Amino acid sequence: MIDRPRLAPTLALLAAIPLLASGCGGEREESASSGGAGPCAENSQAKQRYDKSWQSAQRQLGLSGLKPPDLRLCDVDTSKFKKSAEDGRYRVAFAAQGPTNSWALENEEAFKYHAKQRNTEVLYASANGDATKQVDNIQQLASQDPDAMVVVPMGPGIKGQVAAAARQDIPVVLCAGRLEGDSGAISTVARSYELQATLWAEWLVKQLDGEGRVAMLSGIAGVPTAEYQKAAAEKVFAQHPGIEIVSKEYTDWSPTKAKTVASTLVSKNLDGIWSDSGISDLGVVEAYQSADEPIPPMTGDSSNAFLKAVDGKDVEFALSAFPPEQSTQCLDVALDALAGKKVPNVVNVESAAFTHEQIDEYIRKDCSDDLWIPTSLPPALLKKLKLC
Repeated sequence: MIDRPRLAPTLALLAAIPLLASGCGGEREESASSGGAGPCAENSQAKQRYDKSWQSAQRQLGLSGLKPPDLRLCDVDTSKFKKSAEDGRYRVAFAAQGPTNSWALENEEAFKYHAKQRNTEVLYASANGDATKQVDNIQQLASQDPDAMVVVPMGPGIKGQVAAAARQDIPVVLCAGRLEGDSGAISTVARSYELQATLWAEWLVKQLDGEGRVAMLSGIAGVPTAEYQKAAAEKVFAQHPGIEIVSKEYTDWSPTKAKTVASTLVSKNLDGIWSDSGISDLGVVEAYQSADEPIPPMTGDSSNAFLKAVDGKDVEFALSAFPPEQSTQCLDVALDALAGKKVPNVVNVESAAFTHEQIDEYIRKDCSDDLWIPTSLPPALLKKLKLC
């Protein structure tokens, strides 16, 4: 759901959502490019898995009838990238967001931890949440002649550099984000924006019986993670004439700004709040509590901080995780390409979706607010990062 990088006094207060973008060019809502690899052969089993992920996710929230967008799913021939690792270790460049928040920190630490497990050397570069800096990072990483590259896209402006790296016969995997059109990347590994946003919007419609006043809170204006999710949610609400969108605001994925924004919404008699961030929701909760007003049903991704804030309170919510440890899958795809194995052009990351009724199953009272829920990070890493 982020730019997710940056470390500060309290990481949870800095959380955001990764920037997604996907390249097997075309005009479909989601795509992944095979321009930097070999032929991309249609894979009906991959389509079945993708559709099944939509089915399981909607069932988790008590929904039905949601149809995934048209998406070309295929297996990319990576035989031209097959190579033996020098000294027994591959060198994989990691153009990361940078530890600008707790999500990004966990994303990057999970990648490095898994790299050690896979006996892989990591060439790391932090963008510090800046797409312009990431342009330079990708160029510098490519100049080091890595065996493969994993990129957490900070925005569409990096597309040219990704394509340039692909032209150097470097297999590039887009991680936790996508780039539209043909970027040259062999695969995009991420949780679907459209799935996340649609789940939240449909759940809210159901909670309101198709009628009510709703505010939409998105992350950073212009950032793909925010804009794609916002657009997908708007499509859902447009199908329900009883839903009135009273306000559309940006929170910069900051609880402080979200509280300021929400303070202006308290008087609007809202029936629900569609939000793309559990961290932004912290500010909403604080604003409504300060005004001594009941908190309307809300949505977002799943942070431990939010669950702790609403635990024991009468707050209805639907959350769907955007797991930071999806970076481990990104590394696995890159290493599969170096082994000459066929790789999916799109990997939709599976994650949990749940409501207030399951809070006791997901909240981690023994862990830090900075933890993203649920987590599959190994206990040793959680301890190292002081998350649990």
